[in-house]
Amino acid sequence: MENRRKREKAPPPLYDRAVTLAARRLRSAADLKKKLVAENYPEDEVDAAIARLREVHLVDDNLVAQSISRRYADRGNQFIVQKMKEKGVEAEKDSALESLADEYERALAAGHKKLRTLEKFEPRVQAQRLYQYLALRGFAGSTVQKVVRALTRVEDD
Repeated sequence: MENRRKREKAPPPLYDRAVTLAARRLRSAADLKKKLVAENYPEDEVDAAIARLREVHLVDDNLVAQSISRRYADRGNQFIVQKMKEKGVEAEKDSALESLADEYERALAAGHKKLRTLEKFEPRVQAQRLYQYLALRGFAGSTVQKVVRALTRVEDD
């Protein structure tokens, strides 16, 4: 009978569970709420627990946004903003993106690095592949065009 009690353990109190999840890794309020609601805690109680965690600085969406922008500093603003949307911190995007170098400078650095792997190709192919590479990394189209023009010598037809 004692084994049955151990298996039928009640879930931990909401606030304790929220603290455990927040302490385990950096989470946004939206991410934490989604996780706790999925664990069948009442939504209104989850909101109250998250508010308390914000007061004691265990949940900080700005910190999450800063972390995302640093982690993906070699990507374009569009990519970084999409990652922030996924974590529910897109409202913090402006302050997080301000801490990064200009998007053109980041694209130029990524382009230089990629161009080393494209040396064996003719200039037009280099330009095409560089454009595709930078676009897939989330850089704005106008930024990609400027970087490709700056790094390759392709004559326009």
